[in-house]
Amino acid sequence: MRIVAPVSSTSEVEMLLHHGADELYLGLATPEWETRFGHHLWMNRRSSSQANFSSWQDIEEVVTLAHRKGAVVHMALNAPFYTDDALAFLLGLCRKAVEKTGIDSIIVSDINLLVRLAGEALPVRIHLSSLGSCFNARSADFYRSLGVRRIILPRQLGLSDIRRIVAASGSNMEFEVFALNDGCYFEEGFCRTSHSLGPFCLAQGEPSIHGSPPDGISPAFLAEGMKDLREYLWTQNNCGSSFQADGLPNGPCSLCRFGHFRDWGIHAVKIVGREASFVRKLGSIQLVKAVMDEARKGAGHEEIARLSRSLRKTPELCHKGFMCYFRE
Repeated sequence: MRIVAPVSSTSEVEMLLHHGADELYLGLATPEWETRFGHHLWMNRRSSSQANFSSWQDIEEVVTLAHRKGAVVHMALNAPFYTDDALAFLLGLCRKAVEKTGIDSIIVSDINLLVRLAGEALPVRIHLSSLGSCFNARSADFYRSLGVRRIILPRQLGLSDIRRIVAASGSNMEFEVFALNDGCYFEEGFCRTSHSLGPFCLAQGEPSIHGSPPDGISPAFLAEGMKDLREYLWTQNNCGSSFQADGLPNGPCSLCRFGHFRDWGIHAVKIVGREASFVRKLGSIQLVKAVMDEARKGAGHEEIARLSRSLRKTPELCHKGFMCYFRE
């Protein structure tokens, strides 16, 4: 399995590759895009001011540095949808990215952009974003017919779902799963809110009962449920973007499952967080690499799980399961 890491600055490339990244992914936010479409329609799923490159020259440098070390680079164009004008703009941008920077693949979620890219037949791989919501092998076959070479599976799938999809697809498709950082209360592929207005999934609220409550639903019951919900949302937000005492980041992960992913034929695991700080990216790649090394050595499932939890140093959170991707 390969480790896919986020990059948002040329200064991060050497660090990420040195500590174990096999692949990098980045975002782009050009001044021309913001002039035409404004600040609230993002080109990809991350804020233009924090997580993206604005210079073609910088992207070309990232690709050159990565290729020199045998790594590949993906570019995210994974907003959930685009207007007709934006689609036309993005097709030209994709041609320029391939010709000017030599990127290896484009990560796409919007079906209209995917269909248009299939018609372009650019010399670049197409990867389906988790926002493409591939939940079964039939949808994997459909996306393969449109030229998709890798599918990033949604976080809300269960382990058994992942196993069935990968087994049914065989060698016809590569699959990538989330390894670390950032969660979502909803299935993000079905979410049509914009994070430019703030992440709706992390909003806090207060419960109230209207009319006659069903049996067993009392104010005390709701209060306890809201307590669990707030804790769950906190863990999904990387435990308040906090760190362990040893500098490793807190937050959602699937580290315990690396042995399963290896045995099922998962091609890559992904670290989330293009907008994260240099320090958080460093801790994230170190944490994932430590577990990946054991998986590559052939360690058993329980051995990998024990190592993951010992590195996490948050037994109470691991036990509750609120931080786990791909729960059953």
